Amino acid sequence: MFSRSAALALFLSVLAPLAGMAGKAAAQVLTLKIAANVPPNSPWDIGLLRLAAEFDRISGGRVRLSFPQSARMASEEDNIRRLRLGLDGAMLSSQGLAEIYPDSLALSLPGFIGDDAEFDAALKAVKPLIGAKLADRYVLLALSKGGWIRYFSTSPIRYPADLAGLRISIDQGNDRESRLLDSMGARLVPGSIADFLLQIGSGSVDGICQSPIYIAALWFQLRGKLRYMSEFKVAPFVGAMVVDASSWEKVPEELRPELGSAVQDMADSVGRETSALEAEAIASMDGLKVESEGPDAAPKWAEAIARRRESLIAPMFSAEMLQAIDGALAAARASKSERKSAEISPPSAPATPER
Repeated sequence: MFSRSAALALFLSVLAPLAGMAGKAAAQVLTLKIAANVPPNSPWDIGLLRLAAEFDRISGGRVRLSFPQSARMASEEDNIRRLRLGLDGAMLSSQGLAEIYPDSLALSLPGFIGDDAEFDAALKAVKPLIGAKLADRYVLLALSKGGWIRYFSTSPIRYPADLAGLRISIDQGNDRESRLLDSMGARLVPGSIADFLLQIGSGSVDGICQSPIYIAALWFQLRGKLRYMSEFKVAPFVGAMVVDASSWEKVPEELRPELGSAVQDMADSVGRETSALEAEAIASMDGLKVESEGPDAAPKWAEAIARRRESLIAPMFSAEMLQAIDGALAAARASKSERKSAEISPPSAPATPER
């Protein structure tokens, strides 16, 4: 019979390989830390939680997502710095994406993109371009719609001429939009959204260009200070998810396509939910007037952009970015025109049978 010591040695010899296998399996779990400064319980927040579950399901637990609380409390600029110093990825807004690829701001030019169909076409056209430009450092997993930016002001803004002389609060880092608004006669006052609360309260500014969702979240502080929102959709709000290229290379190659598709699917879903949230936000702002614009408003905004195209806008962005957007918008507008023509064309009269 075995002695107790011999039995224990045999038992440990059996367990040792199993423990090694368990340790090896644990070591194979990759956790990607993603910076996401998004409002709690918002479509973005809920979408990221769903995405984490999808990563776990698709990878069989081998690739997981985490969203550090410290990143939720940090500014987007801080998160981009952390992305360069150890975070694996980040959710970015229009301004955040512009920090790592300035050409992307062409998507947010006031009056450039007119509606959701044009926005969808433009995003589809520029995603491969932006992805290629970032490829030496980042992988662009998704571009998404985040609603529309509108003018909020103390007096109505219906046409470009209404900007003349208005004091508009604008982020200091938004140099390109600043130059465009300046060319339309607006008086620009540097400031973040936090600064704007003090600025509008003290009467030192007349308005801001911002998402209705953000303004609605602050409406208890802004009610009575802001009176008007433009019916005109100034520019689309872009969202993006990027991952450090070296971090993405750690993901098993066979999983990357499906995980990448899951990110874009989440972004598309959040984009649809954001449209509904934006409508709810606008409806919730009691006392805010939405000034109806005339049928000549959209052409006037387009004309204002066209007049500044060669002298101001073209030098700001690469030709390939502008050409990609131009091509997408031309195709979207042609399709829209064809649909309208089909709707108003009378049905063909039935042929008279021959006798």
